[in-house]
Amino acid sequence: MGGFKNLSDMRIPVLLTLVPALVYAAGLLSGCGTRSVEPLIEGVPDDAVAVKVVDLASLLKEAGCEVAVSDGITSPCASMVVSLVAEPDFRDIFTGILSTGKCADLSKVIMFTTSAGHEILTFRLRDEEAFCRIMGCKPEKAVIGEGKNKLDFRRAEVGGMALVMDNGRCWVASRFDDIKGALEGAYRSHFGELEGVREFLDAPGAARLAVNCGRSSLSFLGGGSRWLCIGFNVTEASVSAGAVVMDRDGKLDSIGKRFGEIDTDFLRYTPNDAAVVLAFGKYDGNVRGLSMLFGRFAPVYLSQADGTTSLYAVPAGGVEAVASAAPGSWNVETMVHVPEDVMREGLRQYKERAGGKARDIGNQWTYSEGDNNYYFGAFDGCLVFSSNREISSAYTNSFNEDFSGRRAAMIVDVASGSVLAKAWGLPFGLSFRLGVDDTRVKARITFNGSHENALRSLLKLPQLPDLKERFRANTAR
Repeated sequence: MGGFKNLSDMRIPVLLTLVPALVYAAGLLSGCGTRSVEPLIEGVPDDAVAVKVVDLASLLKEAGCEVAVSDGITSPCASMVVSLVAEPDFRDIFTGILSTGKCADLSKVIMFTTSAGHEILTFRLRDEEAFCRIMGCKPEKAVIGEGKNKLDFRRAEVGGMALVMDNGRCWVASRFDDIKGALEGAYRSHFGELEGVREFLDAPGAARLAVNCGRSSLSFLGGGSRWLCIGFNVTEASVSAGAVVMDRDGKLDSIGKRFGEIDTDFLRYTPNDAAVVLAFGKYDGNVRGLSMLFGRFAPVYLSQADGTTSLYAVPAGGVEAVASAAPGSWNVETMVHVPEDVMREGLRQYKERAGGKARDIGNQWTYSEGDNNYYFGAFDGCLVFSSNREISSAYTNSFNEDFSGRRAAMIVDVASGSVLAKAWGLPFGLSFRLGVDDTRVKARITFNGSHENALRSLLKLPQLPDLKERFRANTAR
């Protein structure tokens, strides 16, 4: 139908498919022993699929979790933070760990996924004896490794989870053999030997994540020698994330290499009241993923673009209409820079699809279907198609800084108490910014109309659990 593959449904999860990982940033967003104290990262095998380093203590504090556990029950606040940091199997054991207070050092918690797909948690113990007493575990001797790598540990089981302890460190997994296999692998070659990735994970911040591109569904970013590294930071005013792709030594790939630079001329066609604006330069790759980003608003001629492609969306109906994407409830416009021959053919097909109803109104054509009015035309070398708002090149807005010099960028602006905030079920307003440069992706979210800090506000978003699951699915093996 018209310039879109299908016209319906305009919801935040669709538009944020590009970076669920980045909106997910919200969740992330002395012991005994005689041997020297090894860094936690050296207890992670170098063939791990994903490694997450989290300052859980700081996140709990920023989230306002004054009491994490009371009478053996994790507070709602702490449960939310833990749910974004840990896999479901670890939620109950975290209740016990949090109840031990300062016996466990949660300023640096590592969760990693082994090459066999096993999830393992590791952290430091300040007082192993007190930790075990509170947890109700009775450690027994265990031997891991062979020959010169044969070492003595202590193992226990709590709530169906296996614990291994040694020299002020603790590992937790569903099975003892999972930990045993991981540690034997780490003794052969540990993750700390990937110097560039290790340096990234050691940098300060609320959370740091490294995912191996070749061993996950991120193979389009590189093979087994490349890592997608995402860092998350939390301040009073914002939650932000930055992502790069690097090799083991820290050499960066050009994460935006398939995109040309955005031509910001499209902003003259973008109204200042746009709730969503998305643009990217000429794309040299498979456009299937980009079509998924646009969802049902994907431009018909996206695959033939030879320059910048853009989209803006403005809610135009009441709360219920916008929430259900009722006909006429959204103004959506796409621009695709195409070769001259594609332009001519595109206009011909638009007129043909209008079924003889297209009317020339000067510099564009228009036709109606039900409650929707459509407009299309050729402007500045672009095929433009708009629903429910006439195409205009006379707009002014404040978006130039968000798109200038970028390879791809997206903004989402929702005012507190607005129709869109109510339609999306948001308790307050938000502003989301994402930019792709040559070697980095940066994202930042702030809130308006909230009386709490950024992390606490983000944890209250009803879309957060869904985005977290999308991220998890998109980085699975």
